[in-house]
Amino acid sequence: MLAVAFWLCCILLVYVYALYPVLVKVLAARMGTAPQTSGALPTVTVIVTAYNEEDCIAAKLENLLGLDYPAERLKVLVVSDGSTDRTEEISARFAPGRVSVLRVEGRRGKTACQNAAAAASTSEVLVFTDATTRLQGPCVRRLVENFGDSHVGCVGGRLIYVSDVENLTGVNGEAYWSYEVRLRVAESLLGSMIGVSGCLYAVRRSTYRAIDPELISDFVIAMKMREQGLRTVLATEAICYESTLACVKDELRMRVRVAVRSLNALIHERRFLNPVRYGVFAWQLWSHKVLRYASPLIWLAALATNLLLARDPLYLALLGGQCALIGAGVAGFLLQGRSNTLGLFGRPYYFLLTNVASLIATMRYLRGERMVTWQPIRELGTPQA
Repeated sequence: MLAVAFWLCCILLVYVYALYPVLVKVLAARMGTAPQTSGALPTVTVIVTAYNEEDCIAAKLENLLGLDYPAERLKVLVVSDGSTDRTEEISARFAPGRVSVLRVEGRRGKTACQNAAAAASTSEVLVFTDATTRLQGPCVRRLVENFGDSHVGCVGGRLIYVSDVENLTGVNGEAYWSYEVRLRVAESLLGSMIGVSGCLYAVRRSTYRAIDPELISDFVIAMKMREQGLRTVLATEAICYESTLACVKDELRMRVRVAVRSLNALIHERRFLNPVRYGVFAWQLWSHKVLRYASPLIWLAALATNLLLARDPLYLALLGGQCALIGAGVAGFLLQGRSNTLGLFGRPYYFLLTNVASLIATMRYLRGERMVTWQPIRELGTPQA
């Protein structure tokens, strides 16, 4: 029974990180369909949810007002989540008639602010983006052209991470995201993505449904679309940029927060895990989210059973391999701020970091934490470009 448990854990881990991505890509290549596109230019409201972003909001608004989209068809709405700095004052000075400010009292979190913004908007398309995200000139055009397909309800942009600091956290953050983007491309072609990047995505206003403020909007939005029989697709040419986090503590904090909110959404919206009702979408949720977040527990079970089987030479060798992987990851943690060239430790380090984040998030979720609100990294005392 120990051997069965060990090999089952190994198979699940291989499935999550290697086999599932291959299966999705193969199925997408054979059965996938790209959305039909259109050159129509619907009216757009770009919604920026902000909390104490006075250091970057001016640059963000300049970026948005300079986009390659007809000025008369694009408005910007800055939604302040009870900011206590000059975010609202700075935003109100920009281009009256094109930029407006909506204040949400009570520090209610990003999702509540987005719900309020969607209710206040009259444009045909809502584009959600973060205050620290830089958009390429034509990206709104590339997003909205996908709404030429009547089966598309939500379109995600393609986030590109840029490392401002040359260390293992930044460099391997880019590598991990490249792996994630390739997977999302395949899931998009196969039918629908199961979530989008909160940095940039667009929704038909007519299909937007209010999301529980405790849930993470960029994950649940795909479920809201699937519930209406609509697709969530990736626009690979709708490009935006974010800086990777330079410090392992900041990266871990961010990943824990996202994981806690995603676990909460999975539990709250668990009906979408029913493969009889939601088919491929449910399979993707189980594979990409549930088993991914469960992987640290699966790995701990693999280690425990491997240790108990270690009297056998084969299992002793496998235990040595697991310990070497963990050791390389720990070495990456210790050395990550000193160099970006420690290739031997890079992948184990980031693999260990993501699993530690998932494990911490699971424990915090079980303790009742939900992490609805957020703070800019700058406010936490870590410089960020």
